[in-house]
Amino acid sequence: MITEPAGRRRVFLLGLDGATWTLLRPWVEEGYLPTLAGLMAGGAAGVLRSTLPPVTPVAWTSMVTGVHPGKHGIFGFVKSQPDRYAPTVVTSRDRRRPALWNLLDAAGLRSIVVDVPFTYPPDPINGVMIAGLGTPDVSADFVHPRPLREVILREFGTYPLDIYYRKNPEGMLEQARRLTNHRFALTRFLLREFPWEFFMMVLMPPDRISHNFWWVLDPAHPRHDPAEAARLGPLVRDYYRRLDGAVGDLLGRLDSDTAFLVASDHGSGPLCRTAMLGRWLYGQGHLAAGSCRFAFAPPDHAPGFATVGAGRVRQHGAAGIIIEVDDPETHAGALFRIPGLDPMRRYRVTARVRDATPGVLLELDDLACRENPIIGGARLAEDATEVTTLHQPRGDSMDLLVCLTTHNGNPSGRVTLESLTLDEVQDWSRTRAYVLDASEAPQSQRIRLNVRGREPQGIVEPGGEYEWLRQEIAEGLLKLRGPDGRPVVRAVHRWEEVYRGPYGEDGGDLLIIYEDDVSGAGHDTPTRIHALDGPVVQDASGRMSGKHRPEGIFVARGNGIARGQALSLDIVDICPLVLTLLGVQALDDLDGRIPPGMLSAAQAPDAAPSAAVPQAAAPEVNDAYSNEDRLKVEERLRRLGYIE
Repeated sequence: MITEPAGRRRVFLLGLDGATWTLLRPWVEEGYLPTLAGLMAGGAAGVLRSTLPPVTPVAWTSMVTGVHPGKHGIFGFVKSQPDRYAPTVVTSRDRRRPALWNLLDAAGLRSIVVDVPFTYPPDPINGVMIAGLGTPDVSADFVHPRPLREVILREFGTYPLDIYYRKNPEGMLEQARRLTNHRFALTRFLLREFPWEFFMMVLMPPDRISHNFWWVLDPAHPRHDPAEAARLGPLVRDYYRRLDGAVGDLLGRLDSDTAFLVASDHGSGPLCRTAMLGRWLYGQGHLAAGSCRFAFAPPDHAPGFATVGAGRVRQHGAAGIIIEVDDPETHAGALFRIPGLDPMRRYRVTARVRDATPGVLLELDDLACRENPIIGGARLAEDATEVTTLHQPRGDSMDLLVCLTTHNGNPSGRVTLESLTLDEVQDWSRTRAYVLDASEAPQSQRIRLNVRGREPQGIVEPGGEYEWLRQEIAEGLLKLRGPDGRPVVRAVHRWEEVYRGPYGEDGGDLLIIYEDDVSGAGHDTPTRIHALDGPVVQDASGRMSGKHRPEGIFVARGNGIARGQALSLDIVDICPLVLTLLGVQALDDLDGRIPPGMLSAAQAPDAAPSAAVPQAAAPEVNDAYSNEDRLKVEERLRRLGYIE
């Protein structure tokens, strides 16, 4: 048990991903959330404005660095690679500014950081860091100090990384309860065992619930079903009631010298329509579709293949290829040699399957990439029909292996490969503009122009043609209407208008802000973004019924916080607020500022100068993930609907 001297200032920051006053305020007023009501009555509360775009990696990074994306360098779930069109998932190494815990390190203070998204790999801080969203799995080094990982797994037996919708809303809410209980139990353990001045813990379930249950909670949603709302609505509210109780228990374990803050990275609201931005670019002649470069689809197209591994692989007439693996630590698959490819272009690999043994892992490999052959894959459900991935080959050919693997404890079983296709995603020699983040768009999307001298096969001339094209796309999107005549796009920003700082140009050339009820095409829409024929705007008929909104929540109570303030803050204001509460002077170039009147005149601490903190180096060329880890993270983000 750790004992600390009285009178020592501390700050506990509880992050609730996607939490919104739209849900919480009525429940507070109706008496369902007494802990939150007490925090609001005894402190300050208000709206916390998120980033542009209001997406998880951008927003949390802005909160903990105190600067906007143009200064910290993270603009979405994915980043462009300098020499290739294929995007890759961001990691903590892409953060180019010191975070709160780095600044507190320099001031000699200790931090405990739990589940902040995209903190993998964890920083070697003065304290404890457990990385959040972006962690491959619990076998990875996602805990600092490293020996603590084994202690946590032994103490708690399991470590759920996230929750997912599996056509079972009650099951998802049960997952949410279990993960939330786990994190509060972990927090109690860390409070007992480790000293700290700053503690930050983020909970992801509020975001997942808003995405998947908005149709239940909002009577105005076009998919609202009163009978289902009567059945599921109380279960959602009960999750928040239990969460409120857990926060109350936590507050009882903190002393009076601790300031307690609650913040969300963004808010949430209804999703009713989707916009297929790639289709619009295609229809305007800005994006050129590629062609099919390979097809295995018996009996019409049945090129030869080689068999690989110790299992059984056989072609069964027109049905396709049956792949079976019985033994542990082995694999079996069909290997196709595909020549005549362009290493500067991306290809979509689509494996159509049936008769899968539930839980088997189907892996897609390019054996021509000897160091990192895994390019995609998925764990198959019994009703699985398709596994797809995007890949940019390293050479002019691909050795494409479709296999089942039982390595690392994956189950044995079988699957039938009905067909396999390789489609060129875009023809870069004729593409002038493309969507940078095809499926991560809760409220906005980014467009990048194919600029000569910047992109590998750029065709848009810098200068006059570049500016003309940006203007043409912006004007066209602002005129876009859905079938009902309503506008789809609220605003289009040039990067220099919103991304001020040394890394602003990395954010994309145009930022598209949709109307409140519109989202960019998500992974669960009926027609994916690469199917370029069809309507640009359609009803959101997929799994998600909620989307991100810029208006998040903020509540603060405790030592140094003035009571009774109705606040309006920017997300970058949190960093200087925490530093000031802990008596550490903020860096001069932070974008955030503490709102006037928020701090108690009698209790506001005098900020002492902080030690100099060097700027983060440019991101490493090498990925922070191994190839297997990257696959796991990408699969998780696809299941959540954040990338394609």
